[in-house]
Amino acid sequence: MTPSEAPSYPPDQHVTRDLDPTIARRDGVSTISIPIVPEILDATGTPRAGVLATIVDIVAGESAIRAVLPQWIATSSLSLQLDALPSEGHVRATPRVIRQGRTTLVIEVGLETGLATEAEAKGRPLGLATLGFAILPKRNELQARVAWAEDAAPLSRFATEGSGLRAPLLDRIGLEPDPDDPATCRIAVVPYLMNTLGALQGGIVATLLEATGERFAASRLDRPVRVRSLEIHYLKLARVGPIRARARSLARLGDGLLVRVEVFDDGAGGELLDVGTLVVDAAPGLP
Repeated sequence: MTPSEAPSYPPDQHVTRDLDPTIARRDGVSTISIPIVPEILDATGTPRAGVLATIVDIVAGESAIRAVLPQWIATSSLSLQLDALPSEGHVRATPRVIRQGRTTLVIEVGLETGLATEAEAKGRPLGLATLGFAILPKRNELQARVAWAEDAAPLSRFATEGSGLRAPLLDRIGLEPDPDDPATCRIAVVPYLMNTLGALQGGIVATLLEATGERFAASRLDRPVRVRSLEIHYLKLARVGPIRARARSLARLGDGLLVRVEVFDDGAGGELLDVGTLVVDAAPGLP
């Protein structure tokens, strides 16, 4: 296979493209934004925490890759705390490196309202994320063809003609809630959801965790809920599938729950892949 024939990332059909992110680069800083569309909203009518974790992972990953080239990175942990979110407009995220060592990197990402192209204008703060990355050996062929990793272009838009969500995000990514168990959801490992390492993208893992914890908490509280914060530790890559997430309650928090979600690869002997802790609140003003 010649370089021109090698596949590029992300492929034409990919969740990253359907979320329609735009990355603007200015003075060495990358800012990402996505439009708030009905397909990414949760039961409260605001963007899913998993979607915000996805864009945070993308933009922090770009910054981490540039910081370690010619080596590569993998997300090892992600925490996200959210304020009240808007139901329309755009959400943008801007990263900054707060620690770089020989084998690890830590990046903080601020979330606010607004477009990536208007990063100089102050938006309303929406939350904060902190991500840890493991620094990996030299890139493989696919990673070398991630154009945005090194592209100094001032603007990149991931959507192509035909991109966009035409179904709710959880349906589009193939999330399968267990009909007999409100604590369990499953998802397949398919190219539409993969990262450059041939495994589920970190943001999709976050979305799986969020959706599983959300469904479990709603069944316990008997009302709509929203995920206010999540903390994830990525232990192993989700490569085989089906991938199974299972939730349990750790504590009652006022009108909400502290939920633990564990993720397993049932196609690889049930290996434990990820662990997450979520703060899930009963949605205010909803019956």
